[in-house]
Amino acid sequence: MIYKIVERINPTKRDEAPKYYGYIVSMSKLGIEEIATRISASCTVTRHDCLAVLSALQEQIIYSLQEGKSVALGDLGTFRIVAKGLGSETAKEYNTSYMKKLLVRFTPNTKLKNALELKNSAISLKHVEFAEEENSENGETE
Repeated sequence: MIYKIVERINPTKRDEAPKYYGYIVSMSKLGIEEIATRISASCTVTRHDCLAVLSALQEQIIYSLQEGKSVALGDLGTFRIVAKGLGSETAKEYNTSYMKKLLVRFTPNTKLKNALELKNSAISLKHVEFAEEENSENGETE
């Protein structure tokens, strides 16, 4: 993993001076085709079979979320839908017009959390300076 250092203003404390944070930079995106290729290379299932299953998985996740179900993906974690919007003064007054947006939330499982801990020997961080803000939309700062 690589990171760069960025200056940020805390959005909840805009009157404070900006601070510097580590920003994880994603150098590339792994798509469903590449995932299918990787899976097929590590087992006896063909790339086309893997691709078919992964495509079906995507569809089923979407359908299940549309049905209001949460979707647990084993050691990865769980997807669920949450509503973002306004509150009403009383429960009787509330209706769906108060909902402004539906969002997908992902909650990682313990195995995924542990795999991404900084003390994990599989995690290696390298500081890289970028001249431009390339790939910055893929990083996360915490």
